[in-house]
Formats: sequence, C-alpha cells, structure tokens
Amino acid sequence: MIALRFLVTGAAGFIGSHLSARLSTLGHQVLGLDNFDAYYSPSLKHLRVRELLTPLGLSVEQIDLANLDLTRELIKDFNPETVIHLAAQPGVRTPMSQSYKYIRNNLVAFTNVLQSSIEQAVPNFLYASSSSVYGNAGTRAYSESDSSIRPLSVYGATKFANEILAPTYAMGTQTKTRGLRFFTVYGPWGRPDMAYFRIINSVLGGSKFNKFGNGEIKRDFTYVDDITVAIVKLSEELSKRESGFSDVVNIGGGDPHSLNELIGLISRETEIESFVAQKGQNLNDINFTCADVTKLRMLADCVPSVDLKDGVMMTFKWATEPGIVELLDGWVESSI
Repeated sequence: MIALRFLVTGAAGFIGSHLSARLSTLGHQVLGLDNFDAYYSPSLKHLRVRELLTPLGLSVEQIDLANLDLTRELIKDFNPETVIHLAAQPGVRTPMSQSYKYIRNNLVAFTNVLQSSIEQAVPNFLYASSSSVYGNAGTRAYSESDSSIRPLSVYGATKFANEILAPTYAMGTQTKTRGLRFFTVYGPWGRPDMAYFRIINSVLGGSKFNKFGNGEIKRDFTYVDDITVAIVKLSEELSKRESGFSDVVNIGGGDPHSLNELIGLISRETEIESFVAQKGQNLNDINFTCADVTKLRMLADCVPSVDLKDGVMMTFKWATEPGIVELLDGWVESSI
C-alpha cells in the first residue's frame, strides 16, 4: 500500500482521533487539526490526543479554521492527497441564541477548508455530514436518493448546506468530494453529550440521566471502529473517481434501537440501575433514524458489524478504567 498524506480536521474529537490513529497505523502520514472548542471539556480532547495519538508519534495542531488565510496557508504547506474534514459544531440542542456557532464552525470553516483544498488541487475531500439532514423522514431506512430531506435543527440544516456547497465548489475542478452521513456514533472516548455516555456515567456514579420524551425515539447506533473502517475504504474508493465528482454516503448499521432499549441494555448488562429523570420532548430530536446501507456496501464492501450490546460493553469497560472513571462526571457536566 502506498503511504499518503492525510489532513484530518477535528482530530482531537471523537471520530477524528480514532480515524487519525487508524490512518497512522496503516502507514499514512497524518496531520491533525483541532480548535479544542469548549462545547464539552477540552480536557477530554487533550486526553484523546495523549492516549490515542501521541504514542503513534502524532500531534494535533490548534487552529481556527474560520480564519481563511491560516487555513489556506496550512493546506498549501502540507499539500495533502486527502483532506478529511470532521471539525464541526455538533449536537442539536445548542440554544438559538448561540446558533451562530453552527454558522461559524459548520459553514464558514467548512467552506474555508473546501475552498483551500480546491485551490491546492487536493485530489480527495471527504467531510462529515449527519443523519440529522433527513429530519423526520419516516420509519423506513433512509436512502441517499431521498429527495424530501427536511432538517429539523440548525445543525442538520448546516450539514445539508455542506452537501449542497461541496459539489457546487468542486464542479470542474481537480477535487472530488464525498459527504459521510454518520448515524449516531458511539464507543470509547466518545462525546459526553451523547445519551449512551450519560447513561454509563449514571450507572457508575449515581448521577441522574435526563430522558427527553417517552424514550421511544430510535437511533441507528454505529460503533466508532466500524465508522473509521468505512471512512478509510470510502476514501480509497473516492480516489478512483474522475475529477470534480461528488456524492454522499450513509454510514450506519441499519439496525435502530430505542432509548428505552439502550437504558435497559446498559442496566441489564452492568447489573446497575441508572437514575432516570423524565424531561419533556426536545423539538429538535428526530423520532427515528435508520441507514439504508446499500450504497455503502456497494462502494466499500463493508457494513458496520459491531452489535449494540458488544459495543456498549466495550465502551463501559473503557469508562471503568482508572484515569477515566473519575473524570466522567466532570465531562458530562461540561456539556450540559
């Protein structure tokens, strides 16, 4: 296999740190970027770098991608064959008064990285999209060919905007683009604003878990290692396409589970009950997500295979490790 230069934004984030480690292990040269934003505790991001990346000889450069000049200069100097843009303002519950963060981090920063990549004729540009773009599309598997997309959140709208901007920018250039619609990624070193992380923290520390709505919303939970395997394979496939090509691909398991099922599974497998506090339904929450993985299977010859029970228990094992368990509650509190 030929070693390539990969630039990964959001490299101190959940998916970004795991992906950077995988690419490095495969023998590629990786430059990681992150702004170490305080959406949740930067200490978790720094710890990911220290534990997952530093042992591989990787570092993460701090940069504000909303600064076009800095972004342009960095991409020019590194001259990557592939940019994987994962940096973003995540989550659907950021208050409307702070919605500018979505615009700055998901639109301005995104277009800066995309434009700079195209100016440098970077061959491959992959970027994080989300199942949130689908909105409440029903109770069937979501397909990339669905033309009735209606995001419910500002977050989902900015991700959909990315999918519109990418092919428009790339048309007629040397750069190919691919949007990666992630479906509820979970696993060790995950985001503390996610339900599975908070439930595990509840059973370990006795803190309350706020359950929004009746718990019947369903998510297509996808283990982080399955995500990174798919990204690498989709990157390899994209490199074979013609210049100016653009598409989007679902990455999910196609097997949704309800929040109530997740709570029950964690309590049953750990033999510890979580303390659930009932809250009202959040209007930005989608009722159901499920990925149609036909295109993923065709392009990358892979489908996420880690089932929810195994993935949750691997995450629980990580959460009980010394140096982690005592920090969980602080990380959760940082994202409230």
